[in-house]
Amino acid sequence: MAVVERDGTHDPATGRVLTGSWLWDSSLVLASHLADDDSARLRLQGATVLELGAGGTGLPGIAAVVCLGAARCVLTDVRALLPGLRANAEANGLTAAQADVRELRWGDQLEHQLRVDVVLMSDVFYDPVGMPAMAATLRGLRRDGAGGGTVGWAASEVRDSVQDCMDVLREHGFEVAEVDRVTRPLLRDPDQTAAFAVYRVSLRQQEGS
Repeated sequence: MAVVERDGTHDPATGRVLTGSWLWDSSLVLASHLADDDSARLRLQGATVLELGAGGTGLPGIAAVVCLGAARCVLTDVRALLPGLRANAEANGLTAAQADVRELRWGDQLEHQLRVDVVLMSDVFYDPVGMPAMAATLRGLRRDGAGGGTVGWAASEVRDSVQDCMDVLREHGFEVAEVDRVTRPLLRDPDQTAAFAVYRVSLRQQEGS
């Protein structure tokens, strides 16, 4: 797969560099887990996949279509990162129908008629303060179905704030379970290693439902 990084992408409101425009380790960890997990591969077959906080590369979402049998991906992030997502989709031969790039901020919703089967997230668990807004967006993406409805997979470097983020999601009605953990050299500092975890995220079933 081709990866296009766009250095120097800035937030137009604050002027700060948006590090989401780079390829980060968690994206690789998540894509690798999806390829190796039989249940994930089964869920991806013919699926509509939404990547939340896809950054500038959208690697997991694009890989789901190019390599793992998904029908289409919807790649979402803040407006400044969307050109990078389009560039990566095009570099991997995806049409606009196969890779739909959209602005989506946590707390906002996509149109109701968009059915999302699988949600992918990498390196989005870093600030517990932002988790209620993320939970609201995830809840809006939920669709019931014969296959068990919408399910999500997320990967993150293991750090103290991740558990705090998980606790907030659980308080908002989500089941979060760690399903994999790996230690690997860091992309931007290969002499250093870090632990990364993959989580399965789903909306808790209400009693009587």
